Amino acid sequence: MVNHDHVEIIDHLPVLLKEIVQALALEVGNTVVDATAGRGGHAQAIAKVIGSQGTLVLLDRDQHNLAFASERIRSLPDAPRVVTAHANFCNVADVLRGESLRADAFMADLGFSSNQMSDPARGFSFANAGPLDMRLDQSTGESAHALLARVTESELADLIFQLGEDPFSRRIARRIIYVRDLGLLNSTADLAKAVVSAYGGKARQSRMHPATRTFMALRIAVNNELDSLETLLQVFQQEIAGFWPLPRADPGSRVTSGLGKKNALDEVAGLAAASASPSQWLDKNARIAILAFHSLEDRLIKRAFTSWERQGWATRLARKPLVASEAECEANPRARSAKLREVRIVGI
Repeated sequence: MVNHDHVEIIDHLPVLLKEIVQALALEVGNTVVDATAGRGGHAQAIAKVIGSQGTLVLLDRDQHNLAFASERIRSLPDAPRVVTAHANFCNVADVLRGESLRADAFMADLGFSSNQMSDPARGFSFANAGPLDMRLDQSTGESAHALLARVTESELADLIFQLGEDPFSRRIARRIIYVRDLGLLNSTADLAKAVVSAYGGKARQSRMHPATRTFMALRIAVNNELDSLETLLQVFQQEIAGFWPLPRADPGSRVTSGLGKKNALDEVAGLAAASASPSQWLDKNARIAILAFHSLEDRLIKRAFTSWERQGWATRLARKPLVASEAECEANPRARSAKLREVRIVGI
């Protein structure tokens, strides 16, 4: 009998593995959060460093992957204590407070696992026909099919343009809605066919499959990925603000944008007061590493990290994001779009 789970482990290669472990500056006994556990590739490397004295907190929206990653780590010799949470990474503060833990390091890989892409039932890929699902957590939320059933042509065009950055978003949306209204939009194959049809002759000139950007845009929308990332960064900012006895205001940050100087100071002070409590969940010198695969994600991360550094709350470990080497991209083509940004908190 073929062990399919074993095959999946081999097929999924964690991106920028050595670079992430190095950026986190791990030590034996650390408490580390892998907020996107996936198949446990990054988590395994982290576990080997922090050892049996450490604690590894695994979060994932995919219940099956979370269980798989947890078992993979627990089976290691000298495995750390493993804490799991079937949760969105933006809920990391609640998870850690609930376990009375304080993280020394945090990482998130904003991509998705190979087994999710290769399983037609998940609906992430147009390689094989499957249901229009695309949910990372199949136990809750709106599927891609449900989303496509309710949006207007204009809303869909905006979604594809803003999240997929496809210049042909208008004609794509027009074709998808036409097919939908005929009752012929029922699978990933139907969706891919509609997009290719919208491209027309330009489909042959495209460097990537014409449906790539549309599928990506729908996946981001279905899973509220950008909203979740923004919430995570705000949760971090609120915690970090509490490390400082005096508030520092950055007019360019999300927390203070649109406010006058006094109101901005008041808001940051309020955040600091709210965070400075016995339920602190982040170490004052914690390291944070976030791996993005989309320009919109990377933009949000860069803006937040730059703001924290400007306020004296953190130090960016590099001005530019780390990218995969040519050798890694050859071995794992999905690494080509990856950008890794890291900061170290410098709380008092």
